Amino acid sequence: MKREVFNYPPSVEVLKLLTPGSLKQNLAKAVRLWVILRSIYGDDGDGVKLELEEKFTFLQWRDLFFLDATKQHSRDKAPILHHEECRCTTKLTEWLFASSLSIEKSQWSVSFQKYYSIQPDELESLLLTGIMSCCKKNSQQYNEVTINDRQKSQRFSKSLSNGRLFAVTSRNLKEHDFQSLINFGWLKKTNTLEKGNKVEYFKVDRFPEFFLARLQEVEIPNEQFTNEELSAFNNSLSQPINGIQRFFIHAEYIVHPRLYERVELLQKQLKNIWAQDKIPLVKLTYQSAKLFHDTVDCIVYPVCIYYYQRAPYLFAYGQTPKQDDENRWSKIDWYDYRLDRILKLDELPKNHVDYADIPKHFLDKCQGQYPPTPDDIKQKMSDAWGFDIYQPQELLVLKFDQYFYGNNIKGTERDEMFTKITRQQVEKLVKSYTPSASTQQKHLLSTLQARSPNDIYCKVDYRVNDNNIVMRLRAWGPKVEVILPWDFRQRMAEDIEATYKLYK
Repeated sequence: MKREVFNYPPSVEVLKLLTPGSLKQNLAKAVRLWVILRSIYGDDGDGVKLELEEKFTFLQWRDLFFLDATKQHSRDKAPILHHEECRCTTKLTEWLFASSLSIEKSQWSVSFQKYYSIQPDELESLLLTGIMSCCKKNSQQYNEVTINDRQKSQRFSKSLSNGRLFAVTSRNLKEHDFQSLINFGWLKKTNTLEKGNKVEYFKVDRFPEFFLARLQEVEIPNEQFTNEELSAFNNSLSQPINGIQRFFIHAEYIVHPRLYERVELLQKQLKNIWAQDKIPLVKLTYQSAKLFHDTVDCIVYPVCIYYYQRAPYLFAYGQTPKQDDENRWSKIDWYDYRLDRILKLDELPKNHVDYADIPKHFLDKCQGQYPPTPDDIKQKMSDAWGFDIYQPQELLVLKFDQYFYGNNIKGTERDEMFTKITRQQVEKLVKSYTPSASTQQKHLLSTLQARSPNDIYCKVDYRVNDNNIVMRLRAWGPKVEVILPWDFRQRMAEDIEATYKLYK
């Protein structure tokens, strides 16, 4: 049986499959594994493949891969710059962008930014150091447990010396990189230790099935983005361990089975649309829940699909669902269309009759040099709490039970989203956001005085009328209280009172 050749370029998709976790935190290791696999399974003429037997030891690999390895590449000491032709001098960026399977840097960077939210200067730093610095807006918010956990996770993920990818100890290479190749099925090893505790590795005849299968499925639409944390978690545990599947995702999916075919067809249509060099406008026939299931037509620029709260949504820019007697071009905005409620999706050729009514500024934006992108959506989502990015944002002030806050807010992503404030600051906000000496103001100020001094107060900008936020606050029950705005507080009180009457 002819052995497969590892001739895959170091694309972002390939590197993501080589190491568990986020590629932002494990880029150096992923590229090292890619180089090691080339050295074992590469083409004869690619300049990296080593003349290894079917069975070999780590030291045999090390002595062939590096120059003067016995002296310079010891178990516990990282190599210095000892010889300009030794592979330990080659930088991470050179492996990626200057090798026989290299990728053009700008192309690779664009691909990376489709998966991960990262600024250009941060990406440049990542390529130089191999790891992504973890920091918060306020470093004092870190507790000792968080710091200790990070120190443990980064023990073998230190910044690269001068960008040199293999400026690491032999112990690191053997116990972490080669062990990863064994764990993921790229190598096999002897079950018993040979003399001198030297483990022997065996080449595999066929590359891991998960790699080959996932690589075929990795055609990500140009305008789609994913949750990198969940993706990293899935990469880490998605494969069976000792033949038993140990990782499962239960994602509640509320789309009716009879609509699966329609949703799948829409996804294929959108994938073909996003594969075009110039993405066209589309006309959606949409059954709007907010319009009591009336059917409306909307001309939009499709941007990406987002799975959220039990269903997939198409984020698009353009017309939004309105009543027939309203001017649908009066407000051009973002909107999230639930896929199973899209009855029909048609591309609009430029000679289509509907083009005559489309405002010029909308066409210029969507078909100009800088059309709407998923990054626009990410930015809007980071601007305020909520999924409905087309809704206006306002200040929301919440009171949390102390223990609930410690268990459910502190140390989570919400900790960065919510800004902790004092009760005195809340009182000032109440005076600013309610009419002076009004009944509302007096009620809120007296309420604050009656609350426990141990309660935690936070403020956050939120999307007004976003039902997802309402459902979240309902789920937290008496552990959270809306202080401001007054109309939102009243809505929560009325909903709770109506619910109470049902059970009274």
